Amino acid sequence: MSLRARAIPAARRAAAMVRGWRHERLVRSFVRAGTGRAGRLPRGVVYEATMRCNLRCRFCYVGDLLNREGEWHEELDLGTLQRVFPERPGLQVSLTGGEVFVRRDALDVLDLFRRKGYRCGYLTTNGTLIDEERANALAALARTGFLKHISVSIDGPKDLHDAARGVTGTFERTAAGLSRLRQAALRAGAPLRVTINTTVSREVLGALDRMVDVAGELGVDAIGLNHLMFSTPGEVEETARLAGAPDRSAIATCVTDDPGLAPAAVRRQVAALRDRCRERNIRFDHRPKVTDALIDAYYTPGAPLAGRCLYPFLHARVSFSGKAYFCPFIRIEVGDLTRSPLEEIWSGRPYVDLRRRLLEQGLFPVCRRCCKVELR
Repeated sequence: MSLRARAIPAARRAAAMVRGWRHERLVRSFVRAGTGRAGRLPRGVVYEATMRCNLRCRFCYVGDLLNREGEWHEELDLGTLQRVFPERPGLQVSLTGGEVFVRRDALDVLDLFRRKGYRCGYLTTNGTLIDEERANALAALARTGFLKHISVSIDGPKDLHDAARGVTGTFERTAAGLSRLRQAALRAGAPLRVTINTTVSREVLGALDRMVDVAGELGVDAIGLNHLMFSTPGEVEETARLAGAPDRSAIATCVTDDPGLAPAAVRRQVAALRDRCRERNIRFDHRPKVTDALIDAYYTPGAPLAGRCLYPFLHARVSFSGKAYFCPFIRIEVGDLTRSPLEEIWSGRPYVDLRRRLLEQGLFPVCRRCCKVELR
């Protein structure tokens, strides 16, 4: 058993190295060309299935987009989804929001993508709406090999989580949803990976290492840490100018001059969480990859950070209404699937021009503190 236990992490590291090498080879081709072109189709599509949500999280970077009056009804129906998403077996699609399961037809959306021959890279949810029917359906989708990974947002022990999510009782509802999902996966013999994700924030920083206890309570063995994603008002203004946005409303991120997080405290608490995960054999990952050496600059508002982002070269971002946006933060419309096929949008002038501008800048200012960035 000990030999096998050591072999599993080694195999994971080897697989990660191969993925990293392939990724590096691909993105270097985009950087060398410098044209902003990115092949015929994206590697994957992130579909924002809805921008409705049943919670009010204080640090949500899409908070200003949620529950916009009169817009939620523009969510694409099943017939339109069938028509506008390309016939390309093997395409990776990931679902996010808002809260995906606020859509009553969320399971039908997933099954539609399965029947198209897609693979679901991940599905994000707060877990509060996973009832028995949904748990069984998700387990069945995992058993087919379509659904691999569900990411559930948790921000600490019960009281802290409820405070961060803005609704009392959220933790208990999420715990119940995860329990149903875990039992359904066991009954189905489904290889479904569940990760709990937490975000570094002022409210939960002091209890960050207690996420290991929360993971044990919820029966999961993987924790994903998101460093707080934020920008100063000046960075938002400068990004809007550099990207050619009509105004700053096209930039969707947490805007603050002071996130209230001391770098030394963040460094200490992240290290404690990482160490406790190692002790308890819990998988740990963090996004973006903020090393100890970068934490001071990352959590100092306005401080420059070097790196790159190739997300718009690899993934299309499609909203609930079919509109395609440059990326999660820069909500400049580059096309509309209800009017043009994805292949045409992907190689169209708006997308290409923005990618070229990104290469020329290295990073737009708001890209410095985004989970997609590769810092160095």
